[in-house]
Amino acid sequence: MDPTMVAAAVRIGAALGTSADVEWDEVFDAIVGAVPTLCAAQVVGWDPVARRFVILAERGYTRSISQDLAHELPRTRWGGQLFDSDVPLLMDDAPHNFRDSPHYQEMLRPAGLEDGLSAALRLGPQRVVGMLHINASVRDSFGERTRGFVHELETALARRVDPLRSPRFEAWFGPEWTASRLVPGGSPLPLADRAPSPLADDPTIQALGAVFADLSVGTVAFLWPGREGWYRVRLLRVTDGVRTGVILASAPYANALGLTAREVDVATGIVAGLSNQAIAEGLVVSRRTVETYVERLLGKLDCQSRGEAAGVAARAGIVRPTPGPGGVGDLHRLTRGAEPHWP
Repeated sequence: MDPTMVAAAVRIGAALGTSADVEWDEVFDAIVGAVPTLCAAQVVGWDPVARRFVILAERGYTRSISQDLAHELPRTRWGGQLFDSDVPLLMDDAPHNFRDSPHYQEMLRPAGLEDGLSAALRLGPQRVVGMLHINASVRDSFGERTRGFVHELETALARRVDPLRSPRFEAWFGPEWTASRLVPGGSPLPLADRAPSPLADDPTIQALGAVFADLSVGTVAFLWPGREGWYRVRLLRVTDGVRTGVILASAPYANALGLTAREVDVATGIVAGLSNQAIAEGLVVSRRTVETYVERLLGKLDCQSRGEAAGVAARAGIVRPTPGPGGVGDLHRLTRGAEPHWP
């Protein structure tokens, strides 16, 4: 690449960022700096839940053209050619000249878009995660120089729009955490570069995820028993284009305090603000039994009072929620006052 394009690529890399939101205006400005004739651009990402492409960012297109490029073009013969190509395609590339298509004749040409280039954003040879479209108002504006420049950007753009990658998650969670994206009514999806959570197929966890998705909170932490012992768990709300949804994160919990399942349940009731009597009724045990567990918890958590224990257990996520309303672990009650966002 020439110096202008190298500078543009560096600027684009900075705008794509790591854990923060993408500065798409900066990305488009940098592309224009390298390809001054560009007058319209669009980036779309693949939504694996809805199974369609979603517009992530664009400039310069009318609404009808924008929708056509994102939703109709991928279904055409030329779209198939694009997904099979190892390099970005220009309008005049054979064997299917795009200028002969209804999309060009009926949409782009009347809008004064005389040249164009499209790239399939892929990770690996088979997984297409998005598309980049650019257009110019002057014919022959794009050529091999532009094709080479866009080709160099493909991997960086693909990683940033990958629906199975969560930059914020990667920034905040260490390698010991496994993660899956919960899919309403479908199979969980593993996050890129993470082992899938061993709890993702648990029907109760999935039910908790569905309840959590309807709450206006950013995250909730708790403990959960699995086949290999206890796990620390976090449900996380993500609102980021094709990544929008609920992430289930889990990591082994050493349980250095030696907490029992019943003690965790009682701690849950304390965090929820329930009285000993209410906890006893919810767990179907005697009040005296609950009082005994409370005393044990105060000792294990090294707390002097019930209120202190509630704070320690809440901060440490020593609770076990339930998806149904009214129980000791009612998720609505446990998340009262929680922040709508996570760091």
